[in-house]
Amino acid sequence: MCSLAKLKSNKIDISPIGFFFDVIATNLFKIPIMPTPMRIDKVSNGDPTLFILPDFKKLDELGEKLDLFIDFESFFKVGIENLINFAKVKYSETNYRTLKNEIILKWFNQSQIIKADIPDLSEAFTFIISEFLMIFSNIEKESFTPDSESYRLQFIQYCERVITYFREKIEQNNFQINVKGEKKIVQLYLEKKNQYLPRIISIDIFNIRNNRTKKMAFVPYLIYDDLLDCFTYNKSTLIEEQKKANLINLHVLNTIIKKRSNILKYNDKFVFNDLKLNDY
Repeated sequence: MCSLAKLKSNKIDISPIGFFFDVIATNLFKIPIMPTPMRIDKVSNGDPTLFILPDFKKLDELGEKLDLFIDFESFFKVGIENLINFAKVKYSETNYRTLKNEIILKWFNQSQIIKADIPDLSEAFTFIISEFLMIFSNIEKESFTPDSESYRLQFIQYCERVITYFREKIEQNNFQINVKGEKKIVQLYLEKKNQYLPRIISIDIFNIRNNRTKKMAFVPYLIYDDLLDCFTYNKSTLIEEQKKANLINLHVLNTIIKKRSNILKYNDKFVFNDLKLNDY
């Protein structure tokens, strides 16, 4: 598990969360679809989280080329339940009591009714998912088995490409947001006395229930940094621990990544209201 647990909550912090395919499975995350950042404070306080959606059109186009399809209802369901289960464990360890389902449902329901357009975050998670889909396709095509060196090397290359992507994003120090319908470029951080000072960025958050918009804030640099740390850790683990690393077996994704025949496209029509979480 490579996402950091954020323990402090702030009512004006919208805490965007995106989901991606991780490469190392654990007892808690047997299907390692991971949320980043791991904002368990929002879950335990019942405060909304902004779910970042990838570019479904781009992923559909790539899926057509690879003859693969991602069932995003299953993808997000697993990712959200991974976040909830982790929050429940940490809440129990910290507070010595069980996190109530009513609070979890409040968090999820509040999160479903907000949206915002953050192009660079959508692009980032689209990139990670695209890279995984291509790795998945190549492993299937070449019939690499989980115990083979070629299988492990495929995932090391996946980590390397994601690491390169986020290093370049951070070095460029540009981040695109939408302000009143217009694209605007802001800096990820300021440099002062050889220190990087992450910037807090305010964006418009639209509530689809009351049809109102309000300003809320987040720190995009920390999201990029979390993802960079995650994939750097994964690469190091796969290289240093080799066969001891609990590398994902692609068979656990059979209900999420499927052959494409006769499957409809998403075309940006996915909504979280369709998700039915287990036991909530």
